[in-house]
Amino acid sequence: MDYLLPLAAGGLTLFDASLVSTSLVLVFGLLVALCLIITLEGKLFDSFNDKDGAKKRAKAMDELNKSAQKKPAAPAARAAVSAPAAPAPVVETGIPGEVVAVISAAIYSMEGGHAVVREIRRMPQAGGSRRGAWGDAGVVQSTRPFM
Repeated sequence: MDYLLPLAAGGLTLFDASLVSTSLVLVFGLLVALCLIITLEGKLFDSFNDKDGAKKRAKAMDELNKSAQKKPAAPAARAAVSAPAAPAPVVETGIPGEVVAVISAAIYSMEGGHAVVREIRRMPQAGGSRRGAWGDAGVVQSTRPFM
């Protein structure tokens, strides 16, 4: 009985202890190895993406510089003067100018300059939920029956 370690629930043999310790060392060692492999793969792919991105950025800058050298600045200035300015949107009180600028820029980028912002106002709160629209959408999604 000298190979048993005294425990409250009984004895633990030397074989059991070596099996548990070997398993723990093996599992955590492989976990560290996997973390290192994934980190190295990430760095490798980032270096590939940086090379391609740098080439694309350099090519775009070259094209931009060539187009800027070919076109004189005077016709662009004339075109800007001849285009009628869009009227300023009607903005509800309490909405900051930064918010108006962001909304206008988002609409311009989505529509390509073909849309005109005429009015910006707050939408009335429907239902008056404490969670807000995003919270209500989360509740609806989480409590939808499984079909």
